Amino acid sequence: MLVRIITRSLVRRGRRKALSLAAVALGITAATVVATLALDVGDKVSRELRSFGANITVVSAADGPPVTVGGVDYRPAASGSFLQQRDLPSLKKIYWANNVVAFAPFLYAPASLAGRRVVLIGSWFNYAVPVGKSESFRTGLRDLHLGWRVQGQWPDDTDLHSCLVGASLARAARLEPGSTLTLTKPEAGANGQRNYSCQVSGVAETGGAEDEQAMAPLAAVQAFSGEEGRVRRIEVSALTKPEDDFARRDPKGMTPDEFERWRCSPYVSSIDYQIEQVIPGSIARPVFPVTETEGRILRRIGSLMLALAVVALVTACLAVASMMLASVIERRAEVGLYQSLGASRARVAAIFLLEGSAIGLAGGAAGYLAGTLLAHFLGRIVSGRRRCRIWRCCLRFCWWHCW
Repeated sequence: MLVRIITRSLVRRGRRKALSLAAVALGITAATVVATLALDVGDKVSRELRSFGANITVVSAADGPPVTVGGVDYRPAASGSFLQQRDLPSLKKIYWANNVVAFAPFLYAPASLAGRRVVLIGSWFNYAVPVGKSESFRTGLRDLHLGWRVQGQWPDDTDLHSCLVGASLARAARLEPGSTLTLTKPEAGANGQRNYSCQVSGVAETGGAEDEQAMAPLAAVQAFSGEEGRVRRIEVSALTKPEDDFARRDPKGMTPDEFERWRCSPYVSSIDYQIEQVIPGSIARPVFPVTETEGRILRRIGSLMLALAVVALVTACLAVASMMLASVIERRAEVGLYQSLGASRARVAAIFLLEGSAIGLAGGAAGYLAGTLLAHFLGRIVSGRRRCRIWRCCLRFCWWHCW
């Protein structure tokens, strides 16, 4: 009998019930879109911020104080300590290997160009690093510094006589893509080659100290400086989680459960710890200006998404409450009839609550499906992917969730 009463009430007042269902569906749609995007926006924003460069620097733990000017190490190539190139593939074998999106080694060799002091930087540009028996991971400066503007082409890592020249050095030495660059090694240091000649494949404008330098494949600079198989430092770009008070605690003072929780969280300090474990004799340091900026941006975006989701849910609740209140006032005669027939207040309230529950379930299901589909469509636009037609996105969404 109760089911029949509720069914007839829903059918008899279809327009009002449809408005209530639409209000619930719109509120759930907005909340679902915001919540879905909030779960994915962190990684997308973090990947976009990775275009500004590395957020982790790895150097030798036994290395002395660096002599840096504008971010470039000017110490002689033979001084200080080095890291071994053979240990670099281990960066893709840590627990958070998938969060390591790019890395590149650096080796600095002092040189002279027509009496002008220049530092020749050896690195990878688009190098295939073996990470398994049949797998490789391509990384280098092209993926590490997406914001660099290169006129011409990036050098080929297999061509040891191709190089990249900074914009300021190119203007001073009148170099352009296709020119020949010849660098002379200073008298100090007898190891390595005396001269190094390369063809300029591109001119890079970085906005940093690299504008004054020349960059060549790592193997060529190792041969020029006599430091085969060694690198000075490593820059790593990794997707990290904003640090909180727990992340700033000293791991040595944590309990085993706390340490496991800290290790299994993508904090920059946790990733630094794992890098130090796989690179012998290394020390990993976060680039604090980059990591702190990322943390502030991600926290603000998360707070904004949470506020929008709460506002959408509250709006939906208020809309349904107003509809139900209007329905109760309109049906006062019906309520009186129920009570005259012996129905208790609890039974009358149950009728309205069941009606609201049915509307809420139907509107919630419709809103969830519409919100998930809309979030999928908006996510492709926000992330910069190729736009697709709405019907094509619907088919992809249905195929993915059905299978």
